[in-house]
Amino acid sequence: MLGLNLKDNTKRLFVDFLTLIEDLHIDHSVNFKKLYESIPSEYHDLISQSDYFGEEKRKYLRKKVLDYGNNAIRNIENDSSKFIISFKFK
Repeated sequence: MLGLNLKDNTKRLFVDFLTLIEDLHIDHSVNFKKLYESIPSEYHDLISQSDYFGEEKRKYLRKKVLDYGNNAIRNIENDSSKFIISFKFK
């Protein structure tokens, strides 16, 4: 029961991290588009080259978060089997 609760909370945490990555990617894309459209066209190539948070980076970060989340869940499952919890009621 405790292990399941920890597992569920860990999943929720990493889903929140994924949401945060998506939000950051959207904000970045919107602001880079504004920058791109506001400068002279002769600088568009430079702006395109400096876009560090494109689709490839978003996919990479998403994969890392999922990998870390899966590792954390595996560790919780392995570690929780090492403990015996008992209660003494008075």
